[in-house]
Amino acid sequence: MKTITLTQYTVKDIEAEPWVRTWDNLMRFGERMTPKIAPLDFKLRFRKMIMDDLTQDNLMAANMVTIECAETGLQETPIENMLSLELDYTACPSCKTPDGQEFPCRTFKDFNGEECQALPEEFFMEAVLRTVFASKHDHNCGGMCESCASGCGDEEIGIRTDGHGHSHKH
Repeated sequence: MKTITLTQYTVKDIEAEPWVRTWDNLMRFGERMTPKIAPLDFKLRFRKMIMDDLTQDNLMAANMVTIECAETGLQETPIENMLSLELDYTACPSCKTPDGQEFPCRTFKDFNGEECQALPEEFFMEAVLRTVFASKHDHNCGGMCESCASGCGDEEIGIRTDGHGHSHKH
């Protein structure tokens, strides 16, 4: 059985509301999806990485969720990179350091085009499905090509606009 690991990064002594909601969404997603992907020979693992140092870099990385699956060759990858999401930082009243200093929160547009600071279950679903699909079809793209994302079924060739194309022979 292959293990897909989803990891959320947070910072010690900070309980920002979007971070808590992201973790809750991740846990709900896990409860729903674990039994559904088991027949495909995959299991889900969830980790919370709490960074000790209160640095600007760590605050900017906080609430990042990564995905990895060593058995398929997928190295730890932020899901926003896999899903081609645009990262921004916006004001967040609950994002405060232990001494009360506010800091901006990682923000994305969801699949409906609305800004979200807490990552929705749909992001985790899309990333896991891409990982499983890429593994089952042996494309060696880590599920990050557009044709794998849409399901390349009868397609002969998947072409990316960034110049990285590869054949899909079925």
